Amino acid sequence: MLTSTLFALLAGTALAVPTTSAVKSPIHPEQLAMCEAAENCETYETPDGLLIRFKAGMEPGSEDYNRRFPNGTEHGAIVKRDTQTHVTFGRTSINYGTTNPCDALHHCLYDYCHEGSCDPNICQTDTQDIVRQGTSSGPRHRTISISANGQYNGWEERDHYVDAVVAAASQGQKWTQHDWCIHTRDGDDCGTQWWGEQTNFVSVNKWYNGNFRGFIQAQVSMDGGDDNWCGRLGGALGSIAGVVNPIAGGFFGFVSALCS
Repeated sequence: MLTSTLFALLAGTALAVPTTSAVKSPIHPEQLAMCEAAENCETYETPDGLLIRFKAGMEPGSEDYNRRFPNGTEHGAIVKRDTQTHVTFGRTSINYGTTNPCDALHHCLYDYCHEGSCDPNICQTDTQDIVRQGTSSGPRHRTISISANGQYNGWEERDHYVDAVVAAASQGQKWTQHDWCIHTRDGDDCGTQWWGEQTNFVSVNKWYNGNFRGFIQAQVSMDGGDDNWCGRLGGALGSIAGVVNPIAGGFFGFVSALCS
């Protein structure tokens, strides 16, 4: 983790890096510190903890945004050199049941994120798991709830951010096999389910020359899971940059992965 001293040097001012012990937030402390140091970014309180967003009047489409960022091609060598993107996973895992986590995120983000921002309403997607009754167990319908949040510059960028979230969520998934059997007087009806497990929070935050450039984030809920998801990811964080970097010809610049 970068130190507060380094952030102070980057920002040109004394700046304390928030820590997970002091600040409840699914956002990584380094990202909170970058937001506080940026002229056009701010943190704000939500029931889920501290999140980040553009300051009012500085969001995509505003005069300030258009002045702050280059009008030339996004993929120019200079722009890419000064662009950094951070992908952050939450520390808690979610049981997605029989639904692939990537499919659930893809469906909700493409349906709920529009030209410049995301619909704050909850997206729900179907899945299945197993319910047990006495000596029998069998499939049951469940619902995954996904809340999307984001601000970015138009439809094309929306696609890039969604693709990045989905690509990141493809890394580090855990799949476990679960058997079920319904016992009746006429015999047994048995089968198998595979359940997917992935983070409860994923964000893609893009920065250019210390300025907030755009983001999409998704928060997921169904069943509570392992609260040491970061420790279980192993080498998956290292593979995230590899799957996000190629998107749209290097749109995201230098990509790094973090876990809250």
